Amino acid sequence: MAEARGIVQPTLHHDRVADVCAKKLDWNLIVGVVRMSNPNHFYQVDLILQDSQGDRIQCSIPKAMFGIYKTLIKEFGIYNMREFIIQNPRRGVRTTSHKFKLTFYQRTSVNRLSIDTFQFTPFLMTSFVGVVGMTQARQFHLIGKEDVVNMVNRNGDASKRMAVYLEDL
Repeated sequence: MAEARGIVQPTLHHDRVADVCAKKLDWNLIVGVVRMSNPNHFYQVDLILQDSQGDRIQCSIPKAMFGIYKTLIKEFGIYNMREFIIQNPRRGVRTTSHKFKLTFYQRTSVNRLSIDTFQFTPFLMTSFVGVVGMTQARQFHLIGKEDVVNMVNRNGDASKRMAVYLEDL
């Protein structure tokens, strides 16, 4: 049965995101939520999870199950998550370079951890010198941004917008 809890201590043994493969279901991850899609407009809630080593993986929660987790899971929070279905992301946009995608199911459990569990850095920044020095093709980097603008979207919900400028090196 799906389970959500409050703040707890992390378990002693946990797996790395880089090690996730389709050979088992009982993955025990300690991760931060880098991004969470708006649950009001989709059939599922998509997450990007990052562990303490900086490895990222895409994860989804079927909308029918999200009610269990909606008060617990927040962007930039750190969690102990267990038991997933492992899938190959065959269609749609790939939001991470990981080979697999995680999906919550009835046995998935989520426990919120203290923000001090590990040094969580959801934003990957590169210095200007690092951007100039890169020679690898097909990489995009944030070059600049505008101030955040408060707005109301077409559904009448409060939202924010920030324009960013990317350059294809």
